[in-house]
Amino acid sequence: MRILITGRGFDAADTHQLGVFELDQAKALRSAGHDVRFAAVDTRSILRRRPLGCRAYTLDGVDIFYCATPAGARPASLAEAAQRSAARAIWRRVTADGWRPEIIHSHFGAGFLPLAREVGIPAVFTEHSSAANRDELPPAELRREQRTYALAGRVLCVSSALARRIEAHTGVAPTVVPNIVDTGVFRPSAYERSARESFRFVTAGNLLPVKGMDLLLEATAQLRDRGEGVSLTVIGDGPEEKSLRALAERLELTGAVRFTGRLTRPEMAELYKDQDAFVLASRAETFGVVLIEALAAGLPVVATRCGGPEDFVDASNGVLAAPGDADALAAAMEQMIAKRPAYDGAAISAAARERFSPEAVALKLLQVYADVLTATPREGE
Repeated sequence: MRILITGRGFDAADTHQLGVFELDQAKALRSAGHDVRFAAVDTRSILRRRPLGCRAYTLDGVDIFYCATPAGARPASLAEAAQRSAARAIWRRVTADGWRPEIIHSHFGAGFLPLAREVGIPAVFTEHSSAANRDELPPAELRREQRTYALAGRVLCVSSALARRIEAHTGVAPTVVPNIVDTGVFRPSAYERSARESFRFVTAGNLLPVKGMDLLLEATAQLRDRGEGVSLTVIGDGPEEKSLRALAERLELTGAVRFTGRLTRPEMAELYKDQDAFVLASRAETFGVVLIEALAAGLPVVATRCGGPEDFVDASNGVLAAPGDADALAAAMEQMIAKRPAYDGAAISAAARERFSPEAVALKLLQVYADVLTATPREGE
């Protein structure tokens, strides 16, 4: 099958940063034997310095067609116009050699959906926006969803909680297709804790308010005040880093908390080999890729009931806590310390790989594509 995946691209003269979720899908579909090309749209403002215009290159075996058309996020009408402009520019490049996709799968910005309708190619759209993951929507967001979903033969999303909200808001029932875990990188290792002085928690994510890192530091301090020997490694960077470091100091956690900054996937996987459990304190998540990476590495997890984790965190692989509550999070972490010897890392990893491996997710996507293609009338029918 010929498939065009469209998503985000943040380029520089010598660096290609593509949307990781979309690129993971493109690579999985290519590994399954399909002809996949990736359209990377960059509509950030002119203040983000990078080469403008279109270029083509190959990354991890996938042909990439990148276009930078500066706009910024506001007003929304300008951003959408820039997305449509970039989509048209990429379309001319991607089809210049006579290649034509059988289906277009659009992520994030919807610039390719009007084009797909115009050129008569069935389209699928994956909703990732956290703006859609609310009980109440602003009118502008509701209009965006209704306008976007009407152009897609099928709407996908990454969790059942998000699917329920989308259906409640728009009447559209999305198909849940989870994100992918890189099973070639995240693998289980032998677990041994007997010689350690502290129980080692690790977390990962952008250092933003929604990730609840402040609550995690408060919960860690509570455990230490109770006499629990715990430590915490924080992977990631972001605008809250300075304030979180200051909070750790005020909570007297300086020797117990380590900030590593952003790490690559292989670096994260290597670090996980020496950890006891993973914890994610998010106030809201549409999915939680870092959780399935930890599970694939054989780590049990502590997570909050914040939207995405409830789909795959249960008693067999972790503990769930109420979101936005440091006391509840501390209690869940304490429960993890007590239960840790009973968890089977190999079994946790195997279950994660069965659900979230590139092969498993590619099969789900291909079934969606087949359904959409079957339901779409052929020219002349």
